Amino acid sequence: MPKDRGIDKVDAYFGDFTKIIAERIKRKGRVRILDAGCGYGVAMMGFVKRFGEGVEMEGYNYSRNDGDTAKMKEQAVEKGIFTEKELAKVRNLPRIIYCDASKRLPFPARSFDFIYSMASLYLYDDKIGFLEECNRILKKDGIARISPAFLGVKREKTPEYYRDYWEVFDKGKEVKIWNYANRIRGVRAVWQNRGNGDKPMYIELTGRHKIDFGLRLVSSIDYNFLWKEWAGVKSIYTTQSEKSFKPKWKVK
Repeated sequence: MPKDRGIDKVDAYFGDFTKIIAERIKRKGRVRILDAGCGYGVAMMGFVKRFGEGVEMEGYNYSRNDGDTAKMKEQAVEKGIFTEKELAKVRNLPRIIYCDASKRLPFPARSFDFIYSMASLYLYDDKIGFLEECNRILKKDGIARISPAFLGVKREKTPEYYRDYWEVFDKGKEVKIWNYANRIRGVRAVWQNRGNGDKPMYIELTGRHKIDFGLRLVSSIDYNFLWKEWAGVKSIYTTQSEKSFKPKWKVK
């Protein structure tokens, strides 16, 4: 997971996202934003620099090894976002917590105006479960833009046929995730470059009462268990319900 991506990458990956945030701040005065997989918190500090106290930033990592508050402050100074003197005066310093994002997120329902995730989804066992959790914690007028983990992280040592981090099967036929996502009400896939370069690439959610992808997680494969130098997790889904069939070959 690239841990030091800044707000410039948010602008590159998520289109007009920061413009929408700026308009919302102008209207509401303050918004709450989640950086899902925040790494060293460089992007979060960029938000604070750009929008001042108009933003309340919160981020999460899997563990402190991925980034903590001390590293966030250090990086903010090293990258010239703030001087040490300026940093000492920041009253809305972003908060970092630790959790496993493949499980239920530790946030109340309807608690964020905006959510973004640049480079962590490819590590999650249940990517659809994560998207559904994002919808749960989004406010009704909220927007989430999530980098879709489809060749977006370049791993030269991982075989090409393992660089797709999703498999979605509908009635026995594979459907590409960006096509499937665009079928779902409240979901939009923008994937202009298939992971090459800095053109917009995201799955967008707009806060709704419920988003149902109609998918069941069959299995997840952690590439690192196949070979120590490979990275990422492939999540395999089907539209076939467990209740609608009995496996023919399963030995009990």
